[in-house]
Amino acid sequence: MMIRSVPLAPSMTTTICCSSRNNAYIPKLEPFSRSKFDRIVKDPPLIQKSENDLADYCSTLEGDPSYSCWRAYFELKDLEKEQPKEVVERVILESGGVKSLVRCLHGISEIHKSKKQLEHQNESNMGNSNSEITAAAGGGRTCPVPDGLPKSRAEMEEEEKGKMPDSPFTRLLRSKGRFPAWYSPAPDHETD
Repeated sequence: MMIRSVPLAPSMTTTICCSSRNNAYIPKLEPFSRSKFDRIVKDPPLIQKSENDLADYCSTLEGDPSYSCWRAYFELKDLEKEQPKEVVERVILESGGVKSLVRCLHGISEIHKSKKQLEHQNESNMGNSNSEITAAAGGGRTCPVPDGLPKSRAEMEEEEKGKMPDSPFTRLLRSKGRFPAWYSPAPDHETD
């Protein structure tokens, strides 16, 4: 920077030069093309960053959405404990944004919860079925009935009893040989 002053006397001029190489007060921007190593060193890990983003988002909400968001935050913490790091990172990357991450975490949590309930039921049923198997081993049939067998006479009679009785109009039409309006018989031949 150079400033010239107006001469006081015709023979004398003053020149002031200011050159400062210390520009500490000017903020430096980070380059746009950082290397992968720079990003790894300076940025927090993906999981930590998503937890911070999720916590920031949750703190802006109120009421039920806030509760749902904080529940997703703690579901993410639980998922970190239960699953490997790669799986958690894949879930975060595939979810896209914070809002979809909340929904995704709720879904994953429900799946894990239903699996645990199913395992618990299977464990309790295994104890019951062990006693049933020992009782059935003494006598009785242990193999299931296959589906492709024709129905027995007793089953057919039971189905006939379960049908609704015909109306007088339907009986009249049957005796005359006509079908009711709602019934269309199968064709005698195919028209392909």
